[in-house]
Amino acid sequence: MIIAFRNKFGFRGETLNFLKGRFFRIYPTYWVYFFAVLLVFTIKPEMVNNSQNGDSNLLSSFLLLPEESAPLVMVAWSLTHELWFYLVFALILQLQIKYVSVSLMAWLLAIVFASFFIPATGAPYLRIITHEFSIEFILGALAAIAYLKVVHRPALKKLLPVLLAASGITSLLYAFLGETVGSADVIQAISLERAFLVGGGYALLLLACALQEFISRKRAPRMLAFFGDISYSMYLSHILTLSVCGRVWSMLGYASAGTWSAVLFWTLSYSAVILVSFISYQLIERRVMQFAHRIIKPLPVSLEKATTP
Repeated sequence: MIIAFRNKFGFRGETLNFLKGRFFRIYPTYWVYFFAVLLVFTIKPEMVNNSQNGDSNLLSSFLLLPEESAPLVMVAWSLTHELWFYLVFALILQLQIKYVSVSLMAWLLAIVFASFFIPATGAPYLRIITHEFSIEFILGALAAIAYLKVVHRPALKKLLPVLLAASGITSLLYAFLGETVGSADVIQAISLERAFLVGGGYALLLLACALQEFISRKRAPRMLAFFGDISYSMYLSHILTLSVCGRVWSMLGYASAGTWSAVLFWTLSYSAVILVSFISYQLIERRVMQFAHRIIKPLPVSLEKATTP
């Protein structure tokens, strides 16, 4: 978000354009999967959200609003956090670029304060507002600001990405090898330690990769770009695809056929995940984005040139 909107902070009308863009990016494709799962839920409710006993608020699930129970499309719980980040970012977008870092740091400190002094609560909206997951979004945004500052300095050294990557990997190893991650209830709350170690670790790795790409002047491999393009469709569809594959595999009687059967199952299942994601991207997601680009007014070229670093 920081990179994409770096020339648009403080400009009138850009906040509305941003919210429109985020709406079309998230909701239409999500709704296709929501109604697909809703159809299954209507016919055979026991097949949906077994861990929640089918206890999902349909309106909240449809609108991706905070709720005590998990959404109908299980993976969509994280989209609620993402939408909250978008709402706060929309407010930050109204500020001049020089105030963005300060506003992000203020938001970060507010969450840390809430984690220490506001008791964990079951109130869904308050839980989202004070949830430590926002720290991971903020750290990613701060990494982008660091990238924009560093790449315009001629003294950029090739060793910097290596040091950042090493720091990020160390942070992640400490988190995953310890007890920081395993016992976390990501929906209700996570610890500040997890938020900073995991979120910070990945933010450092992302910054290292971005800087290395800039230094080497090489573009990301086409395969990685392909997976990036279909990532949202994959996020929404992968559990559904794997569930269907698992049921078919069990019906064929191969569920307990040994190691080679398991290897074949996961090979075919992951291939199916990629195929379904690609079809979803081409038929739904890409067309929605093309439509959104036609109705969202871009920043005037004269202004964009004037604000380019």
